Amino acid sequence: MGNIFPSVPEGAQELSNASLEVPDPQGVLERLMEQANLHRGSLREQDGYTIPFREGGSVRIRVVEGGDEQGGEGLRLVVTAPTVERRDYIQGKVGELTAGELGEEAGRLDWQAGG
Repeated sequence: MGNIFPSVPEGAQELSNASLEVPDPQGVLERLMEQANLHRGSLREQDGYTIPFREGGSVRIRVVEGGDEQGGEGLRLVVTAPTVERRDYIQGKVGELTAGELGEEAGRLDWQAGG
């Protein structure tokens, strides 16, 4: 089936990513998913979760133990959305989720454009 939304070109995606360094990333991820499941549900994957958003877009959250090129041990988040507006909306919702679980300072996310 072809694209039924002419304002969004086929394959157009807005990406952004953020890192959240936490001492117990798996525990934090599980608590975040408990909260996310109260509102929208999630899909379990081998190394993390994907939270879909009804109006388009999703956030993929995965655990990185021991750190990687993007930072220390913690969570890596990648937002994929059809438009900049949807990307910004999802970033805001995910930011509310992390701040609610970890506190305003510890849960702050610094989003970077691109995947």
